[in-house]
Amino acid sequence: MSVVTELFHLTKELRDLVCAPVQAEKRGETIETIKRLLAEREELLRELRPPYSEEEQRLGRQIVLWNQEIDAQLRELKRQIQRDLTMIRQKKIANHHYVNPYGQSLAIDGMFYDKKR
Repeated sequence: MSVVTELFHLTKELRDLVCAPVQAEKRGETIETIKRLLAEREELLRELRPPYSEEEQRLGRQIVLWNQEIDAQLRELKRQIQRDLTMIRQKKIANHHYVNPYGQSLAIDGMFYDKKR
């Protein structure tokens, strides 16, 4: 099997993985699989050497189209993770304010004198 064909199949597998909905519970597994596939693809990209046959050129054009889809899906996955992290930070702050409502922000900057006799 040629390098281009292997790259085509690996890119298809990666595209299918990132286009599928990612469950929050299995996000870590999915990210590890994506990292593994990207590393394998990088190795194959280093092995690419021209000249290419007509079939390999056709596969290469399809790989380029899929790369655009993969990039878009990976950016969306990154945005989801960033949103989740922001929500977690906000929940931590809200929980902290609930547990300790006055916290360190309580400032004693004056006194009250009763002037009644």
